[in-house]
Amino acid sequence: MQKRKLSDQIAEQLEGMIADGTLQPGERLPAERQFAERLQISRPSLREAIQKLASKGLLSTRQGGGTYVNDRLSGNFSDPLLALLKNQPNAEFDTLEVRKELEGVAAFNAAARATETDRARIWRRFNTMAEVQRSPVSSTDKLKIDAAFHRSIVESAHNIVLVHFVRAVHDVLENTINAYLDQFYAEASFVKKLCQQHEAIVTAIMDRDSQAARDKARFHLDFAYQSFREFQTQAQLSRNSQFYSAMFQDQ
Repeated sequence: MQKRKLSDQIAEQLEGMIADGTLQPGERLPAERQFAERLQISRPSLREAIQKLASKGLLSTRQGGGTYVNDRLSGNFSDPLLALLKNQPNAEFDTLEVRKELEGVAAFNAAARATETDRARIWRRFNTMAEVQRSPVSSTDKLKIDAAFHRSIVESAHNIVLVHFVRAVHDVLENTINAYLDQFYAEASFVKKLCQQHEAIVTAIMDRDSQAARDKARFHLDFAYQSFREFQTQAQLSRNSQFYSAMFQDQ
């Protein structure tokens, strides 16, 4: 049997890491010399592996140097949906309904399948998120940290199809809920509830309690759904009130 080329083995390993979400769209690979040293392979073999993946559209080189996971991997999957939903009423709520079910499955499987490395990453991202949500950083930054926490759970489910479906749903959601972000993080008591719900999910995963993990994840997303509904109603009432005042301000 012919021995497989080293470059093919490296390309296959990297492709698998892109597929399962270990390597994220837009993530930069180490510099070639450093990367080759870490893998203990020759630079020509590494370069050949990278070229194989570049030819598939999985990796790309940017101006100024550096090799990156193609950030269009997630965009190609969700951009048409983003365009379709951009101006559709209640698109964010339909998206949250789907996300609730997907992340319930992710939490269920993460409780059963997470490795010790996965579990450590979940805890680390939870602690970072809890700290950031209590800080004065922007709502957009808080959402990014929140998404990273949820992503760590999805990745720990070890289902590559689920990883990419949830990533697409997050992309759609982030583009439809911006109008409510400031309200979402403005009230300390509300943020405290979010942290408690997140901690409950993490605890169930750490306890290897799949059913509880799924229930806690679905409860949290349902809470978010209902909260966004309230924010939407409040925003509409406020706009109506302002418009009414403008109509009759001279009377």
